[in-house]
Amino acid sequence: MRANILISAITVLLFSSCTKNNDFIKETLEEALPTIEITSLGLLSQVNPFNPTDVAQVTFGGSLTKTEPGVLDVAWYTNSGQLVDSIHFDNWTQAASAQTRNNSVTTEMIASTYPNTSSFSGNLNLQLRILPASSNYTLRVYVRTKDGTMSTMAVSGLIRIK
Repeated sequence: MRANILISAITVLLFSSCTKNNDFIKETLEEALPTIEITSLGLLSQVNPFNPTDVAQVTFGGSLTKTEPGVLDVAWYTNSGQLVDSIHFDNWTQAASAQTRNNSVTTEMIASTYPNTSSFSGNLNLQLRILPASSNYTLRVYVRTKDGTMSTMAVSGLIRIK
């Protein structure tokens, strides 16, 4: 009988100390994670070259920790780094409109096993008519939180216009 009580007490102590240690590890990990990070950017299922009348379907992903999405900007650059055009979205999901020159973005927030952290997966539909023909273009996406913290990613030569 004493042996059962002793084994039960040891088991409870082991599990409670393991939980406390696990909480400490989660909190430490959460502090180490960036507030916002875009980690991927690319074409959904299209290949170059594009016609000027095409719409590029671009996908992106990343994570947010202890924050909420803010605004999103997209910019096209020549391969020499000259800005060609940019598009501003008031939030990470916005329908095509005159304000966005018929470009759109949709973003899904995905729950994570990390505390206070969400992953996101987004899709952009971008009109290519603003890009001059016979050139390659770099796309840069800027994602911001509500408090203005920013992450950016670019893919050089992502789009080639016939």
